Amino acid sequence: MKSFTHIFFDFDGTICDTAPGICASMQHVCDHYSLPYQKDTFLKMIGPSLEESFTTFFKLPQSEIRNAIKVYRDYYSTKGMFECTPYDGIIKTIEALRSNGIKTYVATSKPELYTRQIAEKKNLSYLFDFIAGADMEEKDRINKIDVINYLIKENGLENSTQTTLMVGDRNYDIIGGHKANLKTCGVLWGFGSESEFKEAGADFIIKNPAELLNLM
Repeated sequence: MKSFTHIFFDFDGTICDTAPGICASMQHVCDHYSLPYQKDTFLKMIGPSLEESFTTFFKLPQSEIRNAIKVYRDYYSTKGMFECTPYDGIIKTIEALRSNGIKTYVATSKPELYTRQIAEKKNLSYLFDFIAGADMEEKDRINKIDVINYLIKENGLENSTQTTLMVGDRNYDIIGGHKANLKTCGVLWGFGSESEFKEAGADFIIKNPAELLNLM
């Protein structure tokens, strides 16, 4: 088994169950555009960028995407952002990884500013060497590979990709990780499924945070 020295974690659906706040924010967008509520659809929208979600799932025209993002964030940044809870066992697992000298990071498509604010509010910041996310305008860092490349560059990890593992709950994490030549691990406690991980070619699939320790 390869020995990993660095682990990149997705945030939504991997570190925290952020569904309550995200779904409430999506409902706010639906109210604005008179769209029907579909919670199953909302859950599918956790992972990709807002632009991709609003285009693919809400079928909004490109001319409305920036406004839809503003509507979403007006609610999310004031109410929805902190409606989240760390998954059982994830904090203990990351603490154990760090105690064994493994560097841990966040690589999320959520705006970096929001992710840092949530981590501070929920007392999670100490678990990570660096928190990387999308830029607020979602122009330079929007897809998972953009965030991963940014994280690698900011931390000088160009020579550590062979011992870095990308951990996430959606196929976007697996695809982005592979594009950066990282090994990948899909987690089944979030919003994804085993079938999508297998289709994306995940190197590992785990059912609970403690199993991550076995990969080390």
